[in-house]
Amino acid sequence: MTPRRLQVSAHQPGAVFTGPGSRYANPFRAGDPSPDLPDRPMTTHEVVDLFASMLRGPVGRFYAAQFAAELRGRDLACTCSVDSPCHSDVLLALANGLDHHAGRSTRLKGTRR
Repeated sequence: MTPRRLQVSAHQPGAVFTGPGSRYANPFRAGDPSPDLPDRPMTTHEVVDLFASMLRGPVGRFYAAQFAAELRGRDLACTCSVDSPCHSDVLLALANGLDHHAGRSTRLKGTRR
């Protein structure tokens, strides 16, 4: 079975939590000032792209290799809506050779949107 991103409001057993407060959390937030245009807040798409770019940088590649080894084959759980981009999609792609734009996210039954 292909690993996927799950939306949860709390840690889901068997999945690695990648949301706020975890070691895998995205340090960038939608609404933060854009690095290119500080007067304009970043969108969700932009913060996911910035996270992906960070992992391709000189320091980020070190973390990317660690994250890939730790997350390979695992489901990832985040608080983001499955209907919007999430850095966990980037982590899934990194760990499993997937396209992070492929939309492999699933909302768990009984969880909030």
